[in-house]
Amino acid sequence: MTRERWVTLRPRDQLGHIAAELTRAALAPPNADLRRVLLERAFELIDLSLDDPRWRPTVLQLLTLRSLVAEAYLGRADALDQALAAL
Repeated sequence: MTRERWVTLRPRDQLGHIAAELTRAALAPPNADLRRVLLERAFELIDLSLDDPRWRPTVLQLLTLRSLVAEAYLGRADALDQALAAL
């Protein structure tokens, strides 16, 4: 998704897209390439949201989410569940 298209979405819709990628990743086998690709896609979407000025007042929420996704990407078992709960 392009940045131009992403910023046309409401912040709650942006979170919905991020949550969808994280849910798909949670359902993928832990060591599967698919899980890695889905988490990388979640990173891309979070980064697009971080570039959206509407998130400036609550940027900490996105940064916390990004940190949890990073931990899941590195293999911490419960980080993906925590990321989903943070949404």
